[in-house]
Amino acid sequence: MMEHLKRMLFVCAVPLLLLAGCMKFGVAETQITKCEVDENNVLTVEATILDGGGCKYFIEQGFCYSLFPEPSLTDIYSTSIITAENSDTTWFSQEINLPMADTAYYVRAFVKNNAGLSYSNQMKASTKQ
Repeated sequence: MMEHLKRMLFVCAVPLLLLAGCMKFGVAETQITKCEVDENNVLTVEATILDGGGCKYFIEQGFCYSLFPEPSLTDIYSTSIITAENSDTTWFSQEINLPMADTAYYVRAFVKNNAGLSYSNQMKASTKQ
């Protein structure tokens, strides 16, 4: 009987732990706010988390890029740390050395929270020769 009670507590506790830190449990919504390439082909990207999905803490956030539209985590990606936040908004940014000159790249931000993974709007960044 005691072993059965322990199993039931474990089965009930795991979903509660997964929901911890989330009030409404939805995927986060993010938007790229800056996407610029300098003369050395370094891409500077910044993103804002518009809606955390009810979550205060995020599992992972960053940027992905590709030579093809709609890049995802199956393409090249890089994680970022939160660079600033206030009570309503969270920002993160990254500098990425793009490997090929005279090339157009597609860039999207991503955010993972307890509810899942979401991507931002897509931006296009072109390197110089």
